[in-house]
Amino acid sequence: MTHTIKAAALSMLIIGGLAAASPAEVQHFALSRSAPAAGSSVETPSEIRLWFTEEPAEGTTQIRLVEAEDAGVHVMDAVQDEEDGQSFFIQLHGELSPGTYNVSWRGMGADGHVVRDTFEFTVVDR
Repeated sequence: MTHTIKAAALSMLIIGGLAAASPAEVQHFALSRSAPAAGSSVETPSEIRLWFTEEPAEGTTQIRLVEAEDAGVHVMDAVQDEEDGQSFFIQLHGELSPGTYNVSWRGMGADGHVVRDTFEFTVVDR
């Protein structure tokens, strides 16, 4: 009988531990999607837009556009979408030349962790 009680208690602890580590609670601040999409080939965009899994802490979001061969860096202030606090964008002034570009971003989630990442897209001729 004692073994049955111990086994039941152990099962409850395991099940409770699994429930406590559910994906919804473990999720951290991250990029959920972008336009242009990572790895895509597009005509020159007018903006770079990023959507995050949660609203970043105020003043922590930065977006940089770097030409793949380091020929130039386009740095603009990231603007938070007024209707969707999880979306930020930078406006591009003028057309981008055909080629590969890297988007580097950083932000901080509610848990205080700073997250940085980079993705690339390619601009094609019209």
